Amino acid sequence: MKNDVFEELEEDFENLPDATEQLRFLAPAVVEVLAGVRGIEQLSNMLSENIYLKLRDRAARAARARSEGKREIARPTFVVSNLHQESHRPGVIQSVVLLNSSIRTRAVAIRLESRNRRWLATAVSIL
Repeated sequence: MKNDVFEELEEDFENLPDATEQLRFLAPAVVEVLAGVRGIEQLSNMLSENIYLKLRDRAARAARARSEGKREIARPTFVVSNLHQESHRPGVIQSVVLLNSSIRTRAVAIRLESRNRRWLATAVSIL
């Protein structure tokens, strides 16, 4: 019998993909969304619905603030300098990704949870 597209699949924690590359992409991408140089839609398949909506709203507020101050959008250039991830239970990864730029270093905390045999960000904080 064929699975329904929206049916939750039984989790196979042993065969989840390595989350490292997703974290290396996602951390700077979230900061770029807030800076207004990346569309939130590009991250939709990596974020839970709740995180997607919060990030979309925060990016819209940041865009309004930039337009009121007539500030130019500057593309931030980040280098992932360090990535720490740990898992205390199957299907959950807590991580901190350090991003270096010429101006500052940012830490992005990301919680990934397995959903339908892939990683989904269920919490994101920029420090």
